Order: sequence, then C-alpha cells, then structure tokens
Amino acid sequence: MKKSRLTALLLSLAILLCTLPVSAAKSSSWLVPKIKDAPGFADVTGTWCENYVKTVYEGGLMEGKPTEKFDAASPLTGAQITVITARLHSLLRGGNGVLPAPGEGEAWYQPAVNYLNRHCEDDGVREILKRFDWTTSDFANVPCTRLCFVAMLAGVLPEPLSAINEVSIVPDSTDTRVLAFYQAGILNGSDAYGTFGESASLTRGAAAAMLARLADPDQRLTFTLKSFDLRRDVLCVEPETVLLSVDGKDISAELFASQLCTSLYQRKGGVDKALSDATQFWCDYHAPFQVLAEKKGISLSEEELAESAAYAESMDGCLGLSAAYWQQQSESSKLNLKLRDLYCEADWKSGEYLYHSDLEKLSESLLQKAVPTDVLLSMDLRAVYQRLMVSPFIAWNFQNQ
Repeated sequence: MKKSRLTALLLSLAILLCTLPVSAAKSSSWLVPKIKDAPGFADVTGTWCENYVKTVYEGGLMEGKPTEKFDAASPLTGAQITVITARLHSLLRGGNGVLPAPGEGEAWYQPAVNYLNRHCEDDGVREILKRFDWTTSDFANVPCTRLCFVAMLAGVLPEPLSAINEVSIVPDSTDTRVLAFYQAGILNGSDAYGTFGESASLTRGAAAAMLARLADPDQRLTFTLKSFDLRRDVLCVEPETVLLSVDGKDISAELFASQLCTSLYQRKGGVDKALSDATQFWCDYHAPFQVLAEKKGISLSEEELAESAAYAESMDGCLGLSAAYWQQQSESSKLNLKLRDLYCEADWKSGEYLYHSDLEKLSESLLQKAVPTDVLLSMDLRAVYQRLMVSPFIAWNFQNQ
C-alpha cells in the first residue's frame, strides 16, 4: 500500500512539472529564465547561429523581425542594444526583463534608457549613454559597433566572468573587457588569430551569439588562438635581423617591420617607393626624438622607463608586433613630450615652432645617412607583399578601423 501511494505521488509530481508554464522553467546552467519557446526562424535554420538565436529568443533577450524571421545579417542600432542590455540587466537579477511602455511623446527605447540610468552603476555604460544623442534619429538608425556592445554587456554583469581560455591579448583590441570576453569563451574572433574588429558594425547574429554564451555557460567556447608574428610570418626574418642603418644606429626587423609593411600596402606592392616611404617615415617620426634628446641632454627617468616596459609587456603580440616595438613607441612618445616642454619653457611664444623646425632639419639629415642593409636590399619585397595581403595585419590596421 505504502509503495503504491509513493508511486502515485511521484507520478502526480511528474505530471505537475510537465504542465508548468514555460516561464517557470529554467535550464540547469542558464543564468536567465526561459520565458518562451522559440518559433524556429526559417532564415537561420541550419546556420551557425541557429542555436544562439533559439537561446536568446527563449530567454526574452531578442525578438524576430517579425516573428517568422530573425535576419541575422542585419545590424543593430544603439537604441536596440540599449533595450537588449536593459533586459539582460533585469533578467540576471531575477526580474522578468519586461520594460515599461514609453510615455506619451517618448521614443520606444526611452524606458530602457531610464532603466539603465536608474539601475546600472557601471561607469562604462553611463558613459555610452551620455554619448548618445537621444534627440536625433541617429540613436535609432545608426548601427552600433561590436566594441560598444561588449562594453554595454560587461557593464551589466553582476560579477566577473570566469576564465576558461588562456588568452593574454586580443590581436586587434586593447580593451580589457574584450579580453575578458575572450578568456570567458564569450568571444573567439572571426579567424584563427582571434580578430575582433571592434569598429565593425554589430550584426544581429553576432549579438545573439554573445548573449547566448553569456546566458548559458554551457555554450561558451574553448579554444587556442593562432599566433601571428609580422617579422617571421611576412618578412620571414628573425626579429634581431638588421634591416636599416640610420646615422650609424642599427634598426632591426623587430622595429622596422610595421612601417615597411604599411608602406608596401599603401604603395600596392610598389617596391622602390615603399622602401623609400618606409625609410622616410622612420627618419621623420621615429629616429629624431632619441637623437635630439641626446643632443639636448634629455633622458627618461627610471620610473618612465619602467612605465614604458610595463606598457610594452601588456601590448606584446598586439597587431603581430613584439614588446620591443611597443617599448620603442612608448619611449619615443615620452621623449617627444619632454622635448616639446623644453622648447616651450625656453620660449613660450615660439618654442613649439622652433621645436618642429629643428625636428625637420634633423630628419633631413638622418635621411641622408639612412642606409638599407644587404639583407633588406636582397629581400623579395614582392613576395613579402603577397604574404602581407593574406595576413591578418591588413584587417587589423586598415579594414577594421
């Protein structure tokens, strides 16, 4: 008898659970409740984002256009990501993600703006909201960027994301929120190198993927990014290989590769003009600061050198360039500022003009003393250009800006 009653009780409980409304159900791993069943959008069936779209629809984060179509390739605007972000903030904190209807005369997205201003304390989100001009149609019609969406999402998370990937740097972004999303498996980039494309327009499919991985940790990605080294992979030389001599000082491939490749791209593979441009640029914007600083008795303090070293370490690998390159860039920038201050203190009225005049004269002198090495002269720069054009360096520097 007791066994029969227990069986009947368990059966009744099972029937009750099966008949609960969808809004009460929640996946064991999901961070948000499942609010409704996805209709199965025909335009994303069988595509890479099908499961992500299903998740965000069921979680009440995104809708269709209209309900029978999702339109994954179309962009999202600032107004749309603000509404999505407000919903996510609510759902992650036990709310239902439903925003109030706009008041009379209010734009459809204004309740989301009001909600975030009232409930979200993240400085990054508030800064983005301040940048938007709510009185124009730009907010509702202009596509937002991928970086903007990451910043908004990161700003409403109740706690930091757990890292599941060993990623020390995103090759085309220095934003720490982007890096955290890679480490947590929310992002993995558009290629094997992990290209993020922070200035590119955000598509509905990409937004759905980010949101789904946030909402359901089981959908997060584990991966290892492929490394890219401009010197070895495009120039095919070792970092310490000397390519140029300027006033008796050796310039290694580690320092010269970026400018040489940039000039090759800008000159569309024109070897002679590219080499001339790269040498000219080096003598104009790299070499003069250190040479003039030595003449003027200007040097960097130990603290300033340590700052440059720390910066270089944090940038190691960005754009396929090494820490040595970034340290040289940082030190040149600091010397530039100190030299300008020196000239302006000596002559507040004409100091900056005199400074640039001296730099120009020095650049002309350095250019006359610039000599490409035999290694550079014997390099097949046409082959270098071909490798360059299929490398991620082009997208990182020229296509994702």
